[in-house]
Formats: sequence, C-alpha cells, structure tokens
Amino acid sequence: MRNIDAENNVISFTARLIAYYRAQESKCDSPLIVDPFAERLAGDMTAYFDKHRHFSQNDYAIVRAYYIEENLLRSWCNTQAKSQIVLLGAGLDTRAYRYKPLQKGLHTIFEIDFPIMNQYKEKILEDEQPLCSLIRISADISKQDWASKLITSEFSSEIPTFWVLEGLVYYLEQKVVVCLLKEIAQMCTEKSQIFADICVPILAELNFGPFAKHFKWGLNKIDVSSFFSKAGWNVSCSFADDFDQGRDVGQRGLIFVHGERANTK
Repeated sequence: MRNIDAENNVISFTARLIAYYRAQESKCDSPLIVDPFAERLAGDMTAYFDKHRHFSQNDYAIVRAYYIEENLLRSWCNTQAKSQIVLLGAGLDTRAYRYKPLQKGLHTIFEIDFPIMNQYKEKILEDEQPLCSLIRISADISKQDWASKLITSEFSSEIPTFWVLEGLVYYLEQKVVVCLLKEIAQMCTEKSQIFADICVPILAELNFGPFAKHFKWGLNKIDVSSFFSKAGWNVSCSFADDFDQGRDVGQRGLIFVHGERANTK
C-alpha cells in the first residue's frame, strides 16, 4: 500500500486533515458530527500540528458536513425508497459506515477517488461493515474515464442520484468543472440533486493555508446560479455563514450550492 502521509501529496493529505477535524469534533461535548472512524483514518498528525498549530481547527469542514447530512441527505434518504449517492472526490468520507438514515430504503453509495486513497481507506476499514451498499471506484475525476467506470460499476441512469461534490470544485480547473457538471447531468434522472461548495474569487487568490493555497478559481455569489444553469443544474446558493451553527466559517468566502438536474424536455 502506498504512503499518503507526504504533505506534497495534496489531495490525500488534505483528506487526512479533514478526517482529523472530524475526529476532534467527535470529542467535543456537543459535537455536530460524530465519526468513530475518523481518528484511525487521520492517523498520527502530531508532527504536522507541531509545525502548524494555527491550522489545528477547521470549523468550516465540520459545518459543511453537518449541512449536507442534516439539511440535504436526511430528507433525501427518508423520501427516496431507492437511490444512489455519488461522492466525487470521496476522500476519507465515512458516511457509508456511520450515517444512520442510510438504513431506511435501498441506497447505494459510490465513492470515487484516486487509487491511493481507496487502497488506504479499504485497509483501515477492512473489518467494518457499511450501513448500505458501498462501491468504491478508483479514478481521476479530472480525466474522462471516471464516468465509464461508474457506469460499469452498477450505476443506473434510471435511479435518482444525489451527487456530492464536497470540497472539490475549487481544486479543479474551471473548464474541467463545467465538463464534469454537464456530464453528471446527462447521466442521471430529473429527480437527481447536487451539492457543491464554491469559494469567492478573492479566496482563491489568497494562496494561504493547507486548503485555500490550492484553490484554482472562484465565483461571486451572484454568478453561481447562472454558472450551474449553463451546465444543466437549477440551483440556489447561500453563504456558509448562513448555516454556521455558531462556528467560524470565514467571512462570506465560501458558498453552499444545492439544486436539481434541469428539465431538458
């Protein structure tokens, strides 16, 4: 199994950081997220935080996860008798193992990420039992073959699908994101939904911190709906601050986007 500890492995290391934040949140007196697997997945981060103490907390990642689970996926799982949930750039996500609403109805989670990520995750969680059908697909989302791999891995265009692009789109080139949004719109039914988070342009220009220094682009809130509409999605958006649960999620720099596949008839 390849090592994902190196900080120069950007995607993998940031995934470990997110798992670390979930692990720390789980230890709080009143946690928004409880993830019993996060600490194992994060591994020993002592050396990193000895050098970067000011990055030891990230409320945004926790608030975002809470928003997705409580505002979006809970209703989705309760109303869809059968569905698919596709995590694009799944990282070290553990919802398939811990998110109880998945037990209602017939849901399949597809986790798509790099081979190194899937190998690491499978090793750590090899003795755990998911709460629903779980299919992992090893692919580079910035390349074209991820969609064909998904289709040949039991994905159905006839089953309502919830696409989760959590902490993803600002790491990809904008033109890649446009193609990605168009492709997933073409792959699913009109009842399908999407979540993504977007940063504002100034945040992408800051080049600071373990996450934002890798952001490639951003959108002003006023332009978000039009951007997604051109790619086949009818969405609404809000600043993360509107759902901050009393936490510090930045100064209106990050935007939650949610909507449905556009009616193409």
